[in-house]
Amino acid sequence: MDVGAELGRVLRGHGELCTAMGSPFYGALMELMAGDAESGGPTVVLLAPDASDAGAVYRLRLLGGVHRLVLAGDAPALARHYPTTGGDGDAAAAWPLVRGLLGDPPPTVTDALARPPQTNEVGRSAALLGGFLVLAGETRLPLRLLELGSSAGLNLR
Repeated sequence: MDVGAELGRVLRGHGELCTAMGSPFYGALMELMAGDAESGGPTVVLLAPDASDAGAVYRLRLLGGVHRLVLAGDAPALARHYPTTGGDGDAAAAWPLVRGLLGDPPPTVTDALARPPQTNEVGRSAALLGGFLVLAGETRLPLRLLELGSSAGLNLR
């Protein structure tokens, strides 16, 4: 089995899912990672040992580690492209910087590979909105929400 080709297929599929679920930046990065994996680049070097474990989503772990660097201010040039930091969302411009991090990964990135990502889908809370609107309309009282659990307050947005 050609690990780079298989990893490229998996990355492309996951990239399509990211784009369909509203994350075109990650979708585009996954596509670029797929090409890199197929050509034997650093993506395949980092992810090949776990390429067959689709359930562990190592590709998201890897991007999570890069994102952590960006959010911590440790990759300011890359932050200019990350939508979460007010960047332009240009994955093609971000890619050379991401690829450089994959080629010589800092501990934050390699550490992320050992940690399962938190993949809360905050969109699931949208179903509650209709009920909240009915309650607010009927009672004319303010609604206070308290969220406990793994979403870390994301559903309150």
